[in-house]
Amino acid sequence: MRLLVFFSLSLLLNGAHSQDLSTSIECPFPEGQDVASENECAKYSACAWTDGVCHMRSNAEAGYAVKGQSQSTERGFKMSLEKIDRAMTLYGTDVMALVFEVIYHEDYHVQIKLYDALNPRYEVPVPLTLPEAATENPLFVVTTSAENQPFQFKVERLGGTSGDQLFQSVGAITFEDQFLQITTTLSSTYFYGMGENTHSTLKHMFSPRDTFPIFARDHLVAEGHLNEYGHHPYYIVVNNNTGDVHSVLLFSSNGVEYSTFLLEDGTPALTLRTIGGIVDLHIFLGPTLEDVNQQYSKMVGFPAFPPYWTLGFHIARWGYANTTHVREVRERTKAMGIPQDGQTLDIDYMYRNRDFTYDPVDWADLPDLLQELHNDDLKVTLILDPALVVDWDNYPPGQRGKDADVYLKWLSSAYIPEDQDPSWNDYMVGRVWPDLPVVFPDFLNPVTQRWWADELILFRQNVSYDAIWIDMNEPSNFGTNLNEFQHDLMCPNNTWDTPPYPTKMVRVGPSLSRRISAQTVCMSGNQTDGNEIYLHYDVHSLYGWSETVATYKGLQEVLSGKRPVILSRSTFVGSGQYTAHWLGDNSALWNHLKFSVIGMLEFNFFGIPMVGSDICGFNLTPGLEMCARWMELGAFYPFSRNHNMRGMPDQDPGMWPEVAAISRDILLLRYQYLPYLYTLFYESHTSGSSVVRPLFSEHPKDSIALEVDDQFLWGKGIMVAPVLAKGVTERDVYFPEGKWYDLNTGVEVAEGPLTLTVPAPLEIIPVYAAGGVVLPYQEPAITTVQSRNNPFGLTVALNSSLQAEGRLFWDDGESVYVEEDTYLANITFANNILRLEVQRSTLPVTGLTLETLRFFGYPSSPAEVEVNGSILDPGQWSYDDATNVLTAFISVLLSENLTVMLL
Repeated sequence: MRLLVFFSLSLLLNGAHSQDLSTSIECPFPEGQDVASENECAKYSACAWTDGVCHMRSNAEAGYAVKGQSQSTERGFKMSLEKIDRAMTLYGTDVMALVFEVIYHEDYHVQIKLYDALNPRYEVPVPLTLPEAATENPLFVVTTSAENQPFQFKVERLGGTSGDQLFQSVGAITFEDQFLQITTTLSSTYFYGMGENTHSTLKHMFSPRDTFPIFARDHLVAEGHLNEYGHHPYYIVVNNNTGDVHSVLLFSSNGVEYSTFLLEDGTPALTLRTIGGIVDLHIFLGPTLEDVNQQYSKMVGFPAFPPYWTLGFHIARWGYANTTHVREVRERTKAMGIPQDGQTLDIDYMYRNRDFTYDPVDWADLPDLLQELHNDDLKVTLILDPALVVDWDNYPPGQRGKDADVYLKWLSSAYIPEDQDPSWNDYMVGRVWPDLPVVFPDFLNPVTQRWWADELILFRQNVSYDAIWIDMNEPSNFGTNLNEFQHDLMCPNNTWDTPPYPTKMVRVGPSLSRRISAQTVCMSGNQTDGNEIYLHYDVHSLYGWSETVATYKGLQEVLSGKRPVILSRSTFVGSGQYTAHWLGDNSALWNHLKFSVIGMLEFNFFGIPMVGSDICGFNLTPGLEMCARWMELGAFYPFSRNHNMRGMPDQDPGMWPEVAAISRDILLLRYQYLPYLYTLFYESHTSGSSVVRPLFSEHPKDSIALEVDDQFLWGKGIMVAPVLAKGVTERDVYFPEGKWYDLNTGVEVAEGPLTLTVPAPLEIIPVYAAGGVVLPYQEPAITTVQSRNNPFGLTVALNSSLQAEGRLFWDDGESVYVEEDTYLANITFANNILRLEVQRSTLPVTGLTLETLRFFGYPSSPAEVEVNGSILDPGQWSYDDATNVLTAFISVLLSENLTVMLL
């Protein structure tokens, strides 16, 4: 019945666009638009020159036509398409016969595929979680053109208002062997996501046209249209008229390029291009931002649940001279009273930069250092890079990898350099940090995953690390195609290493060779998952994802029963279920503070909420003011780590007395509210919700909130407004609808929507509690081992109806999540009654007490306060008329239900 209904709704789009808008869709020159001319345009028969612009020809000329009737399938329907004019081409390799397939999943989720009707093509081998059967009540309708008409399609919200389309193709679809392009109109310009790029604003620009590439690449964080470490062709659109939110994933691991622009009639539009595979779109209907976050995460994998200690503060640097240097940093941090839970070691600790080794001179007592840090209640993260040296006789991990034949290979023996050492077999050999050539493990291969796990196990027998940081895993390679040093990797001239349309990636950043293999390995390599053989050209952006999976599996064995902790630079769709992410090699520049806020929000969209930026900057040297401001901001990154590079002075917060004092205070505030942050991560792990959110998450019709990208929320309950510029001692803060309280004092600051200028001297970062939310907290300490034993409290921030709600999750902080073994309490305040109701096991909170209640915005002093039927002594509670803050001191076990009445 359901499929028949939908088949009847496959209505005709013939004539839906009375105006040909193809003149707005630019012709994609491989060299970029700077070469546009009438003569250049004439080289591409699918393009036309009109009024000084080279654009795609109309759909009726360059597109596909519907052939035959739609055919119903078990999960939807499919249609046959045929190229209208075989002579109309861009690069001469058009697929003449296509299948358009619609696949229904959940009621909020539809998949659209376009693929070759005759020949199998590469599809992304990353597993997705999809329902076994389609649900019965879809919230969308898919419409297409009629038989023999130029093909178009539209996906729209069922019962939605006019203009609430989710995807509506416009112009000709191009499907060539190594160039696929599709353009859609958008319901608004409130368009977010796509990455990994450095975006200067959270909301994308449409005028002038804005184009970014996506392809995993080792690039420094910088302004400009750079493709960076990860690959996330996923976007979110907010219809500001209705408040409805939807999102779309282009499930492709090939090089991607996207352009946002306005059609001739002013309609916002998006062009998606990819240089291989198929068109595979997943559309999620929301209708709220948190709905699409949860819907997307359900498909790609719910985010990993970070152990409690990882939410503490971490210190790292590249450039520790020896173990003594690390000890000095730890001692000054502790002496300043600065909270710290993690110490991270970069490649300094290795012997000649080789994985699974440590230097026998400067780091000879590394095992002792780790034991000292453990005794001090700290955890230790060690870095590993993917590339291993070919010094087989003197490097057992590499030899064992060779014995298992785990390394990336050339596609053809014809590509092996003539001077390659015979012992290197047919491996693709490059150059990274070690002083000898390197090879790259093929982490897609189950044999490689087993070897990698074994090396992790062997290394931990000597060095008791707690977590693994995997860097350089785009993968990065030095000197590709430059021929500056012996054994520089030189990629052959073929259709994979020199594709007809290499995307904008070859024209941006320090890409000296102007090839897609710049700073990485050659595309003409072979990889395997044990069943299929893949071109590296197709799976390049999966390299970091596959290393993450291999590392996760290995750590499951190393840390039996405990949650693995991985920090990966390169990520792909679905990486969040395995790893945290930092935003890469940034610099001590003021605009990089704002970049980090935008990146943090985007990675929460991408389902990787455990994210942060290198506090105080990786490159360059920060001044006192910058580092102080960055420590304030970084205290609210989910992953909070101070890190910098070799050649720069130490910048851990203990280096400056002023920064140390500021860092101590703001990190103690972070540690105080870690129970709230941990509860957000529990919700993320179990439902896919985000942790850090933009203001429009709760206010999608608020035109100001939709533009704000220098403030953010922890969940619904805490708003942070960092200072992001030099010499600033006050800033404008936008307060969306509702009551907002100073998180420290409880004073009501605003009832939005409105903008206020608030004081922000160097030692202050404006932080607010949202009315309507209960925030659980705990007395802080300088490590989470200590703080987890301290008494709890509740901050009850009341809304205009004098209500609030929240939850508290608790467990042992490190074991693999098992629902029945964990504590969960629902907390509500209404009608002058606070209730805490335990939902699950009380074992994790044995001996823990709730001792302080703070009510923000309570209108007047109560006559009495009753706790579980007993009246509190007047000396156990107080009311401040000046601030409207009621504070009650109680002592009840968290394992018990609680009822507090304000009489």
